[in-house]
Amino acid sequence: MLVVDDDRMALRAIERVLRDQHDVEVTVADNAIDAMIAVGAVKPDLIILDTMMPGLDGIEACRRITSNPETADVHVVLASPALTPELERAARLAGARRAIAKPIDLTALIEEVARAPAPAPAPMMRGADLLVAMLAEAGVEFVFGLPGGAISPVHDALLDTDLRMIITRHESGAMFAAAGYARTTGKLAVVAVTSGPGVLNALTGLASAWMDGLPVVVLVGEVSRPMQGKGVLQDGSSHGLQIVEMARPITKLAAELPRVSTLPHMLRSAFATALAGRPGPVLLTLPLDVTVAPIARPRIAETQTQATAIDGELLDEIAALLRDAQRPLILAGSGVRGAGVPAQLRALAERLACPVATTPKGKGVFPEGHPLSLGVLGPGGHRSSQRYLETGVDVVLAIGTSLGDLATDGFSSHLQARRALIHVDIDARQIGKSYLPTHAIVASAGQLLDGLTERLGSDAALRLRALPGGVERHVLSPSSRSDRIAAHDAVIELQAALPADAVYAIDSGEHFMFAVHYLETQLPDAFIAMTGLGSMGQSIGAAIGAQLAFPDRMIAVIVGDGCFAMNAFEIATAVAERLPLRVFVFNDQRLGMVENGHRTLFGRTPEFPTDPLDVCGVARGLGATTLRVERPGQIHAARELLRNAPGPIVVEIQIDPDVKLPRRERVASLVPARGAAAP
Repeated sequence: MLVVDDDRMALRAIERVLRDQHDVEVTVADNAIDAMIAVGAVKPDLIILDTMMPGLDGIEACRRITSNPETADVHVVLASPALTPELERAARLAGARRAIAKPIDLTALIEEVARAPAPAPAPMMRGADLLVAMLAEAGVEFVFGLPGGAISPVHDALLDTDLRMIITRHESGAMFAAAGYARTTGKLAVVAVTSGPGVLNALTGLASAWMDGLPVVVLVGEVSRPMQGKGVLQDGSSHGLQIVEMARPITKLAAELPRVSTLPHMLRSAFATALAGRPGPVLLTLPLDVTVAPIARPRIAETQTQATAIDGELLDEIAALLRDAQRPLILAGSGVRGAGVPAQLRALAERLACPVATTPKGKGVFPEGHPLSLGVLGPGGHRSSQRYLETGVDVVLAIGTSLGDLATDGFSSHLQARRALIHVDIDARQIGKSYLPTHAIVASAGQLLDGLTERLGSDAALRLRALPGGVERHVLSPSSRSDRIAAHDAVIELQAALPADAVYAIDSGEHFMFAVHYLETQLPDAFIAMTGLGSMGQSIGAAIGAQLAFPDRMIAVIVGDGCFAMNAFEIATAVAERLPLRVFVFNDQRLGMVENGHRTLFGRTPEFPTDPLDVCGVARGLGATTLRVERPGQIHAARELLRNAPGPIVVEIQIDPDVKLPRRERVASLVPARGAAAP
């Protein structure tokens, strides 16, 4: 028997009773750490653990003992001087046979244990099997990635489940697909890649998920621990490439599983970390010997959550500022997305008769057909938002945005409003980086909107204001060429050809500006753009994830020829998975955004051509249906094909690069004026 209690006098009394009255070999410990060491040495039949101990308490010690395959069959009894139903429940969840109140009747307890039948040995499984089972229980439906030797136990375990493995053509495609799934659903997305070059290929997508706050768990196969540091091929451990150290700056958590017994607890921690607060990616490396090692399924307690509250007086003050403002503005970012939150934003704006602008990434969280909508502020943004802001505002509520340069039109000074700048973000690190808020609130958008709605009520608008007049877009001339189409005409035409609830995944480049400006987005989930990192080649992978999330909606991609060249082979993934993506490649035969920016900065530019690139030829070779568009009306003529054909369709659109969208050049605004002192 092992008895654990921090009361040393009680331990001496228990030793004396057991020695004098019972033929029992007893070991005592006055703390849980020493007890756990003793468990492995003496292998007791019965452990009596006090629940109240400094450091590691009895509940956690019990959980660790019962989750270890070598000690899972030990009879653990938890003892407490203040036994409650809640404590009994926690004891059972931790794996204890029972919980008893102090003082302990040792004679009755020993007799009870002696009469109890020996427990059946816990069924054993591989670490990989337990991992996959826990993924399924967490609600995971898809695992994105590529196979490889070190991750093969996970792929083998997936054969025995209903989880669907989406094999992409490159690990970056897997990361962007998972990011697209997480972005459209808000759910946990999972990627499984192998060691060495497998995980290195995924790092750009990992950084993108970090910058955009997306809950992606990356599972990385790793060489066996006994082989680490011996020159084994693709060793990513701390003795090799140090993958965990590489990933730490761009993850919320990065760690290697040290042994199979830690797998269930570290995986649960990974899930919770990825989803808590501002979501973000997590990376776990899985040594091959850990994923094939046997483990008994542990008893796992329920997940605990933390909630935050906003000070009531602060909410009263903000409500008064918004109610009394003469020229208020709500700037909404992608943090406003989520179940019911866009509707709360709309209700608040209508209650206050307050104009709303969105960031480029937040496009759609407020319907652009609404009379209070100013459209987008930032690259590709609308004249209506710029004009309203530049005319002067007295109160700005910036909610769900980090207020970076894309969200603020190059750090516009007009956002530092005369009376108040109220900045709301779930991540405290984002507040105060670029502006000096008068009111800084670390909370989710939903929390803030709930509090304001409660204070302002839900009647008609509190005051009448002149409405801003809706979204104002630039009117551009069509292309003068017979073999080209202007980008804005292409965007307008393709949106008219697709269903009203289509979802658009937009890549990084000149086409991004036209999509932001000319797509009229009414639904909060209909616009996907990962602008945190701004990685080229993200859109096709993101569309794959979105299509898996929304199988009954049409997913359209707007991508430039340069971005298409980076990840075109994910078209083959869409073909293999029979996903009806509609991929519109805006081909101006150059890296247009780079050339335009260079010319703005220096008055000249090198040429950055993308030719020779036969977009349709590449897409046909990957199994997709293709269509080439050279002039207006051809997209409309293909409307029935675009709406009804199975499988992916790639539409190459010959874009006239000479038709440009007027805008404030972002990079030029970030470069100090010639002759200015460096900061």
